[in-house]
Amino acid sequence: MKCPSCANTLEAPAPRCPHCKLSLQRLDSKFGLVPAHSRFLTDRTGKLPLDEMTQLRAALRLFQKKFPQSLFSVFLTELPRGTSVAEYGFWLANRAKFSSVEKTEGENFNLLLVIDLAGNAAALTVGYGLERYVPEQDLKSVLDDFANGVRDGGLAAGLRVGLDSVTRRLRELSTNARAANFETASG
Repeated sequence: MKCPSCANTLEAPAPRCPHCKLSLQRLDSKFGLVPAHSRFLTDRTGKLPLDEMTQLRAALRLFQKKFPQSLFSVFLTELPRGTSVAEYGFWLANRAKFSSVEKTEGENFNLLLVIDLAGNAAALTVGYGLERYVPEQDLKSVLDDFANGVRDGGLAAGLRVGLDSVTRRLRELSTNARAANFETASG
């Protein structure tokens, strides 16, 4: 994994980054209490109309039906100026309980997209179980697709484009893994 603060590679899970000394405890001090949130979609900004939220929640539920081992949560916020959305997303992914089943370390296949509307920034955090399968370039590609969708059709459209992008990538990974297992079993 990469440290959300200094971007250096480190072994996950690590109690703190050996390079910049970032730890969840430091982030707890920085961010305070975990904000109220819902399982699939939280809009702390009030920018999404209710009908769009309903449709997006339905799309996120459908994602979970397609990938029952994963929960994809979206968290919209307006962070104070100068706050790192990557640090906030990492902290929130590790401290908030989006899933009803607490999965830790290699068992965690969840995804969290944090969007900071005030800072015009977003971060996509994946659970430790997905890190070895989803390269950083894929996460960047999903964020680029989301940004292009927002630019072309607004926030809700961007969220749908980002969700479609993640779905495609996980399907590709799943297909490749099944093919590799088949070759191993028959070889």
